[in-house]
Amino acid sequence: MEQPKIQKKESLKSDKQMLDTISKKISKHEREEKRDKRFSSLRFLYNFGLVGWGIGVPVIIMGYVGYWLEQNYPIKYISWSLYFLLGGLLMGMMNVYRSIKKEQEKLNREEQF
Repeated sequence: MEQPKIQKKESLKSDKQMLDTISKKISKHEREEKRDKRFSSLRFLYNFGLVGWGIGVPVIIMGYVGYWLEQNYPIKYISWSLYFLLGGLLMGMMNVYRSIKKEQEKLNREEQF
């Protein structure tokens, strides 16, 4: 009589293990579906636009500031527009780099869970 009880306990353990593996597979499948949605074409367009706006806006603003400085405070050997355009480009590139790095960290955190 004691043997069937032991077999029941063992079968319960194996059932729990089976349920655990099934739930892990389901959660893994759900994560993969979420990841696939994230890499859709709309997501790509969003990131592409982010790069364009992230670089374009600082360059235009800083170029305008440089042009304004040249008109109001002219200096013979310094091109304010050129320096400010380069500064705007550098600021935009740093901004885009930071955004991309943040997105990568976010994706890595979500893949770990």
